[in-house]
Amino acid sequence: MADESPKAPPPPAAPGPEAAARPAAPPAAKPDLLRAPVPSPAADRLRERFPEEVLEVSYYAGDVLVRLRKERFQEIARFLRDDPGLRFDYLSNLTAVHWPQKPKPFEIVYHLYSIGKRHRLTLKLEVQDGEEAPTACGVWPTANWHEREVFDLFGIRFTGHPDMTRILMTDEWVGHPLRKDYPLEGKPEDHVQYREVTTAEHVYTYEKASIRGFGWKKEVEKTGEGNG
Repeated sequence: MADESPKAPPPPAAPGPEAAARPAAPPAAKPDLLRAPVPSPAADRLRERFPEEVLEVSYYAGDVLVRLRKERFQEIARFLRDDPGLRFDYLSNLTAVHWPQKPKPFEIVYHLYSIGKRHRLTLKLEVQDGEEAPTACGVWPTANWHEREVFDLFGIRFTGHPDMTRILMTDEWVGHPLRKDYPLEGKPEDHVQYREVTTAEHVYTYEKASIRGFGWKKEVEKTGEGNG
């Protein structure tokens, strides 16, 4: 009777020279947890209600950022404030960022918070140099001073603002100090010394012979030693 026991499989063939020289596959990239999506009813409602106005939704460290077209911004702002499921009743901050290399170099950033719902949302608008953005004063009163500050430091005007004037710099100030094209250390004419130093204290004065910045100046008394 023939032996019917199963035969052992043949050993695997040795890899050829091409397989041996093939580099190992790179390790899989680790997910960026800082930019991981998080649930956001606000972003979902905006996509549903204003699909043509939402340009991008992104995430960072658990915050949700929505980039919008500016044409219907006031309508979107009222919707976010008045919708019963959202109730973004507080504009906690409004600021701007200058990106000179971008086609639209100015980014206006709105930080919204719902006191009752206890959730937050960040909105972004992009504008050209010299292009105005719609005011948010009629929706969130805190926008009044915030928009004046953005105008003062970046030069962005807001259409419909009741008092589009400087709030930090003097009225005769030339330029907008938070733009990237503004000199980092200011202009020499910005640093005015209104009176001579007459005490032995340390005072903050501008070194007119150098554009490197500020330096401490110590007045020396008759004894040759300062008290600062």
